[in-house]
Amino acid sequence: MDITEELDFRTVFPADNKNPYSRIIVDKIQANRALLDSELFFDNLLVSFAKLTDGVHPHKSAPSVATLKALFNLITTSQHLDSLKKHTLIYYLLLDLPSRRAASDFASRVHLPHNFIDLITALHCLDTLSLSDALQHLTSPAITPPVPEKILKTLYKHGSASMVATFMSCVQPELEPPESVEIFFTAQMELSPEGAFLYARTGAPGYLKASFLKKLITYCITVNPAVNALKLLNLPFEEDEKHIFVEALKGSGLEVARDTLMVWQMHQGRVDEVHKGTRKASARGEVGGLDWGILGEGLRRGVGGRGDLET
Repeated sequence: MDITEELDFRTVFPADNKNPYSRIIVDKIQANRALLDSELFFDNLLVSFAKLTDGVHPHKSAPSVATLKALFNLITTSQHLDSLKKHTLIYYLLLDLPSRRAASDFASRVHLPHNFIDLITALHCLDTLSLSDALQHLTSPAITPPVPEKILKTLYKHGSASMVATFMSCVQPELEPPESVEIFFTAQMELSPEGAFLYARTGAPGYLKASFLKKLITYCITVNPAVNALKLLNLPFEEDEKHIFVEALKGSGLEVARDTLMVWQMHQGRVDEVHKGTRKASARGEVGGLDWGILGEGLRRGVGGRGDLET
């Protein structure tokens, strides 16, 4: 039975004739909307579910009982919504209230399914930037979150890289916009350069591979290079990836990039290239405990006359 038709505004919202949206609540909603690129997740639902392009939540100029009731009526009379979706949107509005009692009572009254409760609660938590709580609901196996690209961006921008990784691991959404793919790659890079490398190679679209590898190389030699540059050296590059690696380091201009390249060349057995590099670096003397002049002389003696073949 469609019990939405039996719902009256005053049987759902407080019956004391006061506006349930205080100025503090309204200001907070508006501030969060600005942080979320001028669109709440609820705004998206009003458009995509109910086709309510004129539904404003809450009314920007004069939030009142009348404007809340107008939105309530738009939802309950929408021809684009079945009962379940109407109840879901009303449940979201009730979550805005200081006490969750009204929302809980309403969900029980209309028998709102638990997966819809999880979904709308997750979106409400995202809109209020309660991201840890949002993640708990988003990772429920019974829901399929809408607009995963916006969720991903919100978790990264206002949360953390680990939140992004958790969301992607549990929900496994398909990411299409390059911006979303790059956000996930960046989060991976911050958590594990090795994981980001594998994603660039096998997970990301092929046309992004080269740019992602360059970004990873730059990250490793600029962010905690004492640790990350070593991780970079141990990556199992294929031939095309080696070319990207070498060109990125040569074009960097940073001393750590030149040092990283020479160590990598030593690992690769490219002695002549290392010898050339040490001669260029020897003028810097000792850097980070390593004297390139002494290293170059050792290489020259160790390989005999090979180091004199190129100048």
